[in-house]
Amino acid sequence: MLEIFERRNLLETETNPGIQFDYVVTLQSELGGAQNVFPARLTLRYIPDRLILKPACLATYFQEIETIVFDNLEQAAVLLMEDFNNELIPRWINMRLNKHTADNASVQHHEATMEDRQPRWHNARLLERLERY
Repeated sequence: MLEIFERRNLLETETNPGIQFDYVVTLQSELGGAQNVFPARLTLRYIPDRLILKPACLATYFQEIETIVFDNLEQAAVLLMEDFNNELIPRWINMRLNKHTADNASVQHHEATMEDRQPRWHNARLLERLERY
């Protein structure tokens, strides 16, 4: 298992080609690994500031994530959110981790959704038009 900075370095970025615009990037991925948390679908939506994520880097990053032992889905979601937020430093970010299998007979659906934004950034018109989960 890599150290936190080594793991985060797997998230490669490049310069935002449209820094003057507010626009939404959406990426969806399937994660495998720890049976108590994965398989799960990750949906990442963000409004870039100076950087955008290179999607090709996600295969290597997710291979590392799949080696980590998580106690629960929420712990995995927090780690993923912290990594993406730290490396992208987006204007706004929303991440959803949706587990594919039931936890038990009484819990058929389990997901964690997180959101953050830069303190002074606000574009209510754009956020209101986004499709809700």
